[in-house]
Amino acid sequence: MVQEQQRGVTVEVNDFNAVRISLASPEQIKSWSYGEVTKPETINYRTLKPEKDGLFCEKIFGPTKDFECYCGKYKRVRYKGIQCDKCGVEVARSKVRRERMGHIELASPVAHIWFVKGTPSRLGLLLDISPRNLERILYFAQYAVTSVDEDARSAALARVQEEVEREVERRSTEVGEEFAAIEAERANDLATVESDLAAAEQRADADFDSRVEDLMKAARALEEDLKKQMGKTARKNFSLQDRVIVEKGAMIEPEAASRLGDPTQELIASFEESRARAKEDAALLAEAARDQRDQQYDSKLLPLQEKRDGVSQEVAAEYEHFLHGDVARGMAGIEDLRDPVAADSVILLTESRYRELNDRFGDAFHAGMGAEALINVLDRVDLEVLRERLLGEIQSSSGQRRKKATKRLRVVEALRKSGNKPSWMIFVMLPVLPPDLRPMVQLDGGRFATSDLNDLYRRVINRNNRLKRLLELGAPEIIIRNEKRMLQEAVDSLIDNGRRGRAVSGQGNHKLKSLSDMLKGKQGRFR
Repeated sequence: MVQEQQRGVTVEVNDFNAVRISLASPEQIKSWSYGEVTKPETINYRTLKPEKDGLFCEKIFGPTKDFECYCGKYKRVRYKGIQCDKCGVEVARSKVRRERMGHIELASPVAHIWFVKGTPSRLGLLLDISPRNLERILYFAQYAVTSVDEDARSAALARVQEEVEREVERRSTEVGEEFAAIEAERANDLATVESDLAAAEQRADADFDSRVEDLMKAARALEEDLKKQMGKTARKNFSLQDRVIVEKGAMIEPEAASRLGDPTQELIASFEESRARAKEDAALLAEAARDQRDQQYDSKLLPLQEKRDGVSQEVAAEYEHFLHGDVARGMAGIEDLRDPVAADSVILLTESRYRELNDRFGDAFHAGMGAEALINVLDRVDLEVLRERLLGEIQSSSGQRRKKATKRLRVVEALRKSGNKPSWMIFVMLPVLPPDLRPMVQLDGGRFATSDLNDLYRRVINRNNRLKRLLELGAPEIIIRNEKRMLQEAVDSLIDNGRRGRAVSGQGNHKLKSLSDMLKGKQGRFR
């Protein structure tokens, strides 16, 4: 039996009956660690000594030589347990580099690929999300609603109702004003038609009066001429307009003047007929003009009438876009949004839809992308409540729903009994394997052979450091999101290279061996 004193606790390395793989909390990962690895460097190419805060740092993982610190101030076994005040390395056996772990503090939470891409997806089952939708959230393709403030949502819905009423009133007023303007225009046009008719009737009356007056003057003049010429022979035709009273050569008799009455009355009657016809024609023209104006204005007013009648439906349809939508396509409305923990359902939103809803109802809900969004939901999941809900669903449902609830219950029970928290399926702290389990060996000719894990860790550290820097600089959200996605992919490759997407390759185009590759298979640790 090999025993090792580690921080005052006796660890019996070879005395075990079984090995169990379990989730580790961020605090536990930090308690295992002897320091944070912040640099991607391994060893200095000139001194061939490990770089400080790098993947082989002696301060974190222990000395490379037995009982000798990095700077050489303390040598020999008598200084065992002393930490060098100059280089910070603890004087100990070099074999501690096989057991001492480090950690990387991630700038953004990252999901553990085993619980995302496993069959079935444990994370997907726990949150009742399909594997495809889970990937959309984790790899920054869509937003997930992480919380809904029901009071704020109710207030937002009340605001929308008020907006709808105001908008209906505004549009109705606009249409009413337009309607009134056209009605006024029609009234003006019809008044013009009536005034034209009255003018035409006045002209007919004036023409009649003028003609009668002229006729009466002519009759009086003719009567005087006849009286003067009485008893004489007419030298010309004595006529009243086209009516002959005394022909040429005829004797002008005393009763000739009295014959003027009938022609005069006939002519006045014909003038009356002309006046009546003129008035009738004017009335017909006015009627036609009225009909034409009515038709013209009715064609303008009818669409407005329809518009006025349909204002409520039109405004409601416009606001319906914000209230309801296609949840399956990521186009949910504010009424469709539900708290993922209370409703036991995570609603996804496309980026454009999220922006629309956030601009109008940002105080009513929160949504996010990546593992950061999921950890907020997982932290709030009450396994006891979820267990009771699933048991009830199993008893009350059948078929596919019952089968799915049973699968979910298995995951919930496993987490409950093991004492693990759901949020531990998301990394905020990444453990770094002891350096002697991922060695770097110098070959003949000065070249180095290194474990693939070092390359994979280097990718994680580089991306993590770049993300930290971009966050400090306040880079645009789209750049930050892309960096977070790349960090997620780097951690995925470290844990299980090739499980999702294209495998990361090293020199010579060979697939890099990840932590999972070191465990599984014939050459794996467990064999």
